[in-house]
Amino acid sequence: MAPALARVQEEDEAVGSLILEALDVIRSDDFERYFDLFTDDAVWMMPSSLKDVHQAEARSFYRFTRKFRFDQETTVDEVVVSGDSAYVRVSFDGYLRPKVDDGSLPLRSVSRHIWILKKQTNGTWKIARDIWNTPKAAT
Repeated sequence: MAPALARVQEEDEAVGSLILEALDVIRSDDFERYFDLFTDDAVWMMPSSLKDVHQAEARSFYRFTRKFRFDQETTVDEVVVSGDSAYVRVSFDGYLRPKVDDGSLPLRSVSRHIWILKKQTNGTWKIARDIWNTPKAAT
C-alpha cells in the first residue's frame, strides 16, 4: 500500500477507535472517563442554550450519570476525516435507567450530536467540540 494511503487508513482507524471508546464509556458505570476523551479546551453547545459550556460545566451537567446509566441505541451517521480534523454525526435513542432500583422509572433520552475531533501533537485524537440537540417527536 502506498504510504499516503496507509496514513489515511491509520487516521481513519484512530478516529474510529476514539468513537468506539466514547460510545463504550457513555454506556459504562464510569462516565467520568468520558472527559478524558476531550481536549482541555473542549466546548459543548448544549440544546436550547445561548452559551457554550466548557469542561467544568459539562462535568457538572453530567453529574446525573452517578445515578443513571445510558441505555440507548446508537447510530453513527457519518464520519469524515480530513487532515488533523474530523467530524462525527451520531444519534442516541433510548433511556436513562437508574443504577439502583429505587422505583424510579427510566427517562426517555434522545439526542443527536456532531463531535468535532482534533489530532493532538502526540498523534492521538480527542473530541474538541460536542454540538448537540434533542429532537422533539413528530406531531
